[in-house]
Amino acid sequence: MRSLVVLLVLLQTLGASGGRRYDSERSNRGLAAAVAGLNSVYDASHLYRATRSSLKKVVPAGLNTDDLLMVFTVKETQCVKASGSDPQTCAFQRGFRVPSFTCSSRVRVFPTSARVESLRCRKESSSSSESSSSSESSEEMSSRGRNQFNAPFENRVPAPSAAPSAPPSAPPPDETADDHPGRGDTFSNFLV
Repeated sequence: MRSLVVLLVLLQTLGASGGRRYDSERSNRGLAAAVAGLNSVYDASHLYRATRSSLKKVVPAGLNTDDLLMVFTVKETQCVKASGSDPQTCAFQRGFRVPSFTCSSRVRVFPTSARVESLRCRKESSSSSESSSSSESSEEMSSRGRNQFNAPFENRVPAPSAAPSAPPSAPPPDETADDHPGRGDTFSNFLV
C-alpha cells in the first residue's frame, strides 16, 4: 500500500498523470487567428476581442500540425476596424447593449502560423436586450444574419472587384434545359 502511494506521488510530481498538456503559445495563436477571422468576416464598424476561451479538443493533423476545436466569447471594442489596431490592445465598449458573440471554431495550427478552417458564431442575449419591445425582438428573431452566422474558410472566394459587372444574361435558346424533362424534385444541384 505504501509503495502504491509513493508511486502515485511520484507520477503526480513528474507530471505523468496521463493527460497531454498542450502548448499555450500555439493555442493563443489559434485563438488570435479565429478572432482575426471573425473581425474580417463580420460586417461591423468596430473590432471584437476575446473575453473567454476554452480549448475543447486537439486533433493531430500531421507532423507538428494540429486542429484545435475551441469555443470563445468576443465582445465589441472601442477600436474602429479601419484603424488596423490589434484587438488585444483595445478597450471594450461600455454599456448594457454592447454586442457580444459566442463562437466555436476549428483552427489548423502549424509550427509558425495558424489558419481558420471554420467559424460559427451566435449573438449572446443579455437581460437588457430581453426587455426590448416585442416588435424589435421579433424582427431580430426573424433576421438570422444578425444573430448567427457560419463562415467556412476552406473554400473562400476572393472579394469581387470594385468595377460593376454586367448582369448575367439568359442562355441562348439552343442551350436551355428544355430537351431534358425534369425529375419533379426541387434539388438545385444534383448529379444526372
